[in-house]
Amino acid sequence: TAVALASDLPSKTAPSAPAFAASFSQYYVGGNVGGDLDTARAYTIGAVAGWNVLPFLAVEGDYTFNDPDKQTKVGTAWKKDYKNAFSFNVLPQYKIPGTDFTAYALGGVGYQWDSVTADHSIYKVGGGLKYDFAKDWQVDARYTRTDAIKSQYRGYDDRATVGVNYKYSF
Repeated sequence: TAVALASDLPSKTAPSAPAFAASFSQYYVGGNVGGDLDTARAYTIGAVAGWNVLPFLAVEGDYTFNDPDKQTKVGTAWKKDYKNAFSFNVLPQYKIPGTDFTAYALGGVGYQWDSVTADHSIYKVGGGLKYDFAKDWQVDARYTRTDAIKSQYRGYDDRATVGVNYKYSF
């Protein structure tokens, strides 16, 4: 005779999704303020909307507006060189174990229009650190370098910003 145990029988329930599945279906929206790190720009403001696709990867769209602290000569007139930009970014990210911090790199492409030069395509590179200070809120500090894709529009901007993001899930 043989002894049969219930644990030897196959399960009749469907396997469940991994426990982390709910954590990466999170969206966020936020705003930021900061400034350019050179002397040509006084301040920058912006907005961001993103999605944590995976625990280690987010995608986002962002808009920035730069207000200069000086004017640029265009022909015989002087004009303020306001810059507007929209970009689509990819953020590989790493949640620092045992903390509420997430470090990330940033790379993206987009479009810039301003009051002095012709509109043109741009790319962005940078990185930052997010800090979860409440259940659905985080502080986001980042550095980005924005530059034109075509060489005739060269003139990069180095920016540092600090923002607040609200996280939510559907």
